Amino acid sequence: MRRCCSLILVVVLAPAFASAQNAVQIPMQFNFINPGAKSLALGGAFVGLADDATAGFANPAGLRDLFAPEISFEIRGSRLESPFLQRGRLSGTIENVKNDVIQGPVFGDAIDSRTGLSYIAGVYARPGRKWSIAGFRHELARVDQQFLSEGIFQKDPSELTSFRDFPQEGLRQLAITNYAAAGAVELSSRVAVGGTLNVYTFDLVSRFTRFDADGFSGPPILTREVGHATQSGDDVSVAPTIGVRACVRDCADRSKPALRGGFVYRHGPTFDFDTQEGSSQRTSIFRVPHVLAFGAAFEVPQPGPPEPGTDTPTAGRRLLFMLEVTRILSSRLVEQFITDQALAAGVASNVFIDDGTEFHFGFQYLDEKRAWRPRYRAGIWSDPDHSVNFETFEVPADARTRLLYERMSVMLAPGERTTHYAGGLGLTVHDQVELNVGGDFASGSTTISTSLVLKLTK
Repeated sequence: MRRCCSLILVVVLAPAFASAQNAVQIPMQFNFINPGAKSLALGGAFVGLADDATAGFANPAGLRDLFAPEISFEIRGSRLESPFLQRGRLSGTIENVKNDVIQGPVFGDAIDSRTGLSYIAGVYARPGRKWSIAGFRHELARVDQQFLSEGIFQKDPSELTSFRDFPQEGLRQLAITNYAAAGAVELSSRVAVGGTLNVYTFDLVSRFTRFDADGFSGPPILTREVGHATQSGDDVSVAPTIGVRACVRDCADRSKPALRGGFVYRHGPTFDFDTQEGSSQRTSIFRVPHVLAFGAAFEVPQPGPPEPGTDTPTAGRRLLFMLEVTRILSSRLVEQFITDQALAAGVASNVFIDDGTEFHFGFQYLDEKRAWRPRYRAGIWSDPDHSVNFETFEVPADARTRLLYERMSVMLAPGERTTHYAGGLGLTVHDQVELNVGGDFASGSTTISTSLVLKLTK
């Protein structure tokens, strides 16, 4: 959410005091894009291939394709822009006084930008053995965002005066980190199965504060608080991953065109968190979405001409085509986490998230004749709408609820599918050192990754 595909979630929270029955958007990203610069450059189409140390997360069965111990590191940088309703007038006519000067909604962007060590793994594998094991640390989610909504203006046709929502500031810090042990067993020369035991840590700190304004139409007074709500969580959860890898013929035979496929199921962990709204406190559950993915990889070798006087072909080129379909069960977040934040506004039954299906395609061109064996990669993938949406079942009888529904409908309007474009390069700079770089680009988001693989062979 994003296996990994970028999963952008918009959640709602309303402080309990009666004059602030509104919802506020807080964007949040799950890093469901598979770790590693190689996978990133291939558009995330990696479950069918999974042939490096990131297989412990992407598809643990792929660990059987490693025949020597290795260590992998990834440095990843990302920038995410998430819109939120900042100001403007949704209904009625602007009064051209102070902040009431814009007809229609105005959205701002909450920016989350970070760079750091996102994945580290070690793999133990030996030729001739039927099993491989690995351990890794992976950042599933890392959010540090802040926004300020100045308070929007509205007017119901049945009312003589306009309504203004209180200005609100939102702060959210979320970290979900995975510490895992993975293993794979070869059932035959064509089939392998694998599993991962994931131990997730969860740290959530959020604060939502309402402020008074300088008169009905004036700017927010950030020193005059009129109410606040907080969320906090510090928990640990264990969840499994299972994977399968299968080849049409011997997986080690790469002399002819070869087709292989993979399947992975990742069970989402659950965590407890506390919500404090005024004097009211309650404990709820944060459920990370489950992920299912099916993928395939088709490799076409193009050997060079035979060596003089022999039938042995020289080094040539290899083409690799990959596809993957990923199902993200995003609706798991609705129960308690999303609905908990909509309780104070009385709209818990009106918010929902659709499960989403992603489509990934990747391509790699390997030139075995050149120094450093360059591998040119490109990918594209389609990311569905993972945002919280708002639906109405009937027109409310009272004006205040009609205005609330109007705000919610604008704030939580359905999103659209997003197309991501990816590319990168892999180099074997030494027999024991592999360097990969990759990038993923879409409207409102950019991810750049560099990974280093150290093969521990003599």
